[in-house]
Amino acid sequence: MIKSETPEEIKARIKRESAQVRKVIESHNAKLERWYAAGEIDSVVTVFAEDARQMPPNGVTQVGREAIREFWKQAVTWGKWNFSLNTVSVEANGPLAMELGRYTLNFTPGLAAPPGVTAIADTGNYVCQWRLENGKWLIVLDIVNRDQPLE
Repeated sequence: MIKSETPEEIKARIKRESAQVRKVIESHNAKLERWYAAGEIDSVVTVFAEDARQMPPNGVTQVGREAIREFWKQAVTWGKWNFSLNTVSVEANGPLAMELGRYTLNFTPGLAAPPGVTAIADTGNYVCQWRLENGKWLIVLDIVNRDQPLE
């Protein structure tokens, strides 16, 4: 027979799990910042689940790890991407976690940037849903919300 948890036990467990998962997510985010800046997209996608969705602001949703890989392999040829990811909160319960965060993005176009692509200094919020798969926390859903509308 499975012992049911009291509401207080549930709250305490979720608090413990959230603190543990937050450390993992912050470690992943530090790696992601380095990998995007270095253009190491094959490393970036190791943090995404096979069925992940990445939803950029005012952009096409990338569905699946391979679509995310192809999008970013192209995007890094346009110039230098520097992200700062700041986890605001994490709520974890079993194999699922939700991260709320703030980001800063500085993009500097390079010689291969498409015509009309300009430098970007951007800030905003993001939501990531994480899932524990085979002992590894992976991003399932990545949604970005800019502070300012596109010009």
